[in-house]
Amino acid sequence: SGQAFSSPPLRHSPVCSAMSSNQACHLVFMNFRATGHVNPTLSIVAELRSRGCQITYFVHEELRSYVEAAGASWRPFRPEQIKQLDEAGIAKYVPEGTPKERYSSLPHCQAREAELLLPALLEDLAALEPKPAAIIYDIFVAAARVAAHMLRVPAIATLTMPGPGVMAKPDAVEDAWEAEPWVDGPRRAILEKYGFDIFKQGMPLESYSPVMNLVTTIDELFIPPVLGRQQESFGDFPFEMVGLLADPSVKRISNAHVLSAGSADEETAAMSVIAAVDAAQRAGKQAIYVSLGTVATSNHYYRKPFGHFGRENGLADTTGRQIVQHVFSCCFEAFGNSDDLLVALSLGPQEDILDGLPPLPANFVASKTMPQLQLMSRCRAFLTHAGANSMHEALGHGVPMVVVPMFGDQPSNGDAIVKCGAGFNFRSPMQSVTAESLRAAMGQLLEPCTGHEGAGNPYQAAARAMAKKLAAAGGPRRAADLVLQSVEAVVGPEDHPVLLGMQGATGKGTRRGQADEFGESRVWK
Repeated sequence: SGQAFSSPPLRHSPVCSAMSSNQACHLVFMNFRATGHVNPTLSIVAELRSRGCQITYFVHEELRSYVEAAGASWRPFRPEQIKQLDEAGIAKYVPEGTPKERYSSLPHCQAREAELLLPALLEDLAALEPKPAAIIYDIFVAAARVAAHMLRVPAIATLTMPGPGVMAKPDAVEDAWEAEPWVDGPRRAILEKYGFDIFKQGMPLESYSPVMNLVTTIDELFIPPVLGRQQESFGDFPFEMVGLLADPSVKRISNAHVLSAGSADEETAAMSVIAAVDAAQRAGKQAIYVSLGTVATSNHYYRKPFGHFGRENGLADTTGRQIVQHVFSCCFEAFGNSDDLLVALSLGPQEDILDGLPPLPANFVASKTMPQLQLMSRCRAFLTHAGANSMHEALGHGVPMVVVPMFGDQPSNGDAIVKCGAGFNFRSPMQSVTAESLRAAMGQLLEPCTGHEGAGNPYQAAARAMAKKLAAAGGPRRAADLVLQSVEAVVGPEDHPVLLGMQGATGKGTRRGQADEFGESRVWK
């Protein structure tokens, strides 16, 4: 339902490789410290680097090795990004006696975070050589658009969900959030100091770009801005579908909350899991993968109810630990000790996640982190929370899913999987997920195929059909094309030789007039 915001495919042409280092197109990435937000951007970084672009990446230090492995220079945010209001912010903006739960969630601190980050961020950006040509940022990083405004460069957003519509909330909720003094105060301070209103064309956790928004999905799964605040604020912004951004050759984050992530120990554990899956398949067994993502077992939600974010899915009063342990227990009963099945189980970082549960069945192999892309190419089915990256990575490999959603975009992602015929969705999982329901659903996904491309098993066939559509969306190459097109539209290729390879690639009608970073309408050169 709704309009698919996409334009004709770009023709890719090689980039001019003969350039001096001081002529390289310098692009700056900024991101939120989360596995699902950072991973898709790493393949864009690698693609842009292969074309001769210089990349600087601002993100938390724990993710430094990943952005450097993709080819970027790492920079920290100063101070670090926050997930709840800092003490100085509380003293400055929160009236005495206000209950902590009113100001302790992520949407309540995004404006304050921008206020904190901008002074040092602008100082660091001013020191970069050559001058940045664009800022590519996650929609959770409100400071990025202010920085682009100050530098007079285009801001290009990355949206690692199926579209803005999955973030929609009742207008009354948005209005209440923005009216809180700890949100409105920093917003006004930023406007006064930098001349930019962070919520004029956005809202908490939704800082989209009037220049370009790269969405990691396809038209068929895209959920556009909904009527009301979203349509009014950014309904005419360009959203471009780029499909799956997952390059197996690029080092990926398995779980940003696991301290050993990226270490030799993690590599050894991954090799052990893959060896177990390969051995099981050689023995004629089928393999399935079970992962409930990285958020439910993070410190933030492990012992804290999901609250507003889980209300529509029956999980407002449920903690991450409760839902994960419930699903694991049902999986043990449903799939345990099956002679023809091996189960790869991602545990997450919490040491007590298996406490109080039955013993791990003999046909399960479990680890805090899992090599997800390698497992996708081996497993016949996937039990998942349906975070956007997990959903698209599974579909990209033609793997059908049993979905146990928790909050955010996950319930609607599960609905999309059902709609395209690639699996089952268990909304309100504390009630709907049982050993019997999981066994029945997974049994249908694992039914033997009788022909080519999953013929004979409709779920396998549907997943493989979606894999072809995702591949056709262009992936990292199309995302890189769109980034360079956006830069070219502003500065012209003669200013950055790296853009010469884009000559003739933009197509008629792509240089359209639209609201720029300063809220004005202009037609680019």
